[in-house]
Amino acid sequence: MKSQKQIKNGMWSGRFENGMAKSMVDLSFSLDVDKELLEEDIQGSLAHGKALVEAKVLSGQEYSKIAGALHGILSDAKKGKNIWKSTDEDVHMAVERILTEKIGILGKKIHTGRSRNDQVATDFKLYMRNRTKDILDSLFKLQKTIYNLAEKHAGRLMPGYTHLQQAQPIQFSHYLMSLFFALERDKKRFCNLLSLHSECPLGSGAIAGSAFAYNRKAVAKNLGFESVSANSIDAISHRDMALEFLNNIAIIGSSLSRYAEDMVIWSSSEFGFLTLHDKFSSGSSMMPQKKNPDSMELIRGKAGRLIGNYTAMFTLVKGAPLTYSRDLQEDKAPVFDSTKTILICLQVFKEALESAKWNFDAMEKKMLPALLATDLADLLVESGVPFRDAHHIVGNLVGIAAKQGVDFTELPDEFWKDVPKAKNLRKKLTYAFSVSRRNIEGGTGEKALREQLRKARDFFHYI
Repeated sequence: MKSQKQIKNGMWSGRFENGMAKSMVDLSFSLDVDKELLEEDIQGSLAHGKALVEAKVLSGQEYSKIAGALHGILSDAKKGKNIWKSTDEDVHMAVERILTEKIGILGKKIHTGRSRNDQVATDFKLYMRNRTKDILDSLFKLQKTIYNLAEKHAGRLMPGYTHLQQAQPIQFSHYLMSLFFALERDKKRFCNLLSLHSECPLGSGAIAGSAFAYNRKAVAKNLGFESVSANSIDAISHRDMALEFLNNIAIIGSSLSRYAEDMVIWSSSEFGFLTLHDKFSSGSSMMPQKKNPDSMELIRGKAGRLIGNYTAMFTLVKGAPLTYSRDLQEDKAPVFDSTKTILICLQVFKEALESAKWNFDAMEKKMLPALLATDLADLLVESGVPFRDAHHIVGNLVGIAAKQGVDFTELPDEFWKDVPKAKNLRKKLTYAFSVSRRNIEGGTGEKALREQLRKARDFFHYI
């Protein structure tokens, strides 16, 4: 008699006398994770079934029956019906089990000429291609929000920072557009991923390719791939698409984290540049007065999770021998988690920006005259002073002012004796003047910003 702690697996019951130990089931069953692939698994099986008709493994009538049942499985799942059983090892075997229950022995034919290896590889690529389109859409929507804010607030000034120290005056819109163009690179990375990973693995079998000569190119076209994989071992073994997918997401997360960090700082009373809407903030369980920028802090924290998922995937695949080892079952969870995480982060960031109050008066009040030091050095250069000498002259003024506890622009005339035409130059030193001088392409000047906005409009064709 078989132990009650063993579970029989019909897939390979012909080879094994005993079923799996319960502990092995707990270790190896992955349905709770990979049922996320249900739609892609149905999609792949429908395309595979069509090819089996062409290969004369299935009749047209048999395929119609199989297709109807597959659509029914997906429909039931979308309606919230519990279609799973505790004996289902993974989503792929679950679908085959339900299919057989629905249409009898015919359901057992769908796996002809296919291994779980090429089935999983195809489903996984389909999932990442489908979710890439969702991510591209979210990136585009965030870009639109940024563009609209930048256009609306063009001309508003703020202190620009390096090392968290005031550096030079910039337009607030110039700051916003820096994120726009970072997101544009993210879009290009994902567009490149779609182009690069456009080969369909179906037909590769377990390692050597399928023995049934069905039309792989037709299957690929049916599934939205541009071509078929050139080598069955490569198609089954490699997870470079998942690595690239997770890397791209981690880069987005890292970028959002840096901007979220600025938003956290700006929302502090010490800065006061930004007031997040209550919907994207939280309070304190102890201190009634608190309004915490939780949305931005969570986005900042999620970046670590995204980087961790990428690292986990790289660690997983680096030692896995070819073609397939069970280690690779662990490749799904990082991808599913990162996908869901980045989509919600992009949505929250977008909504938080749209609903935030930007306190431009506070920004301008915080601007220190030291922001104009570089402008004075530039003006000296234009009057014929070598840059290193100009840098020294201005640095000396700033140093003296710091010792006296005043701004360098407030120093008495006697300290300006080494500055040629000091009186005229001091009149020019305004924040607006500083910004107006930086109309070089990519700069913060008015004309340069208009050009950035024009370029941004040209990028909106990606979606």
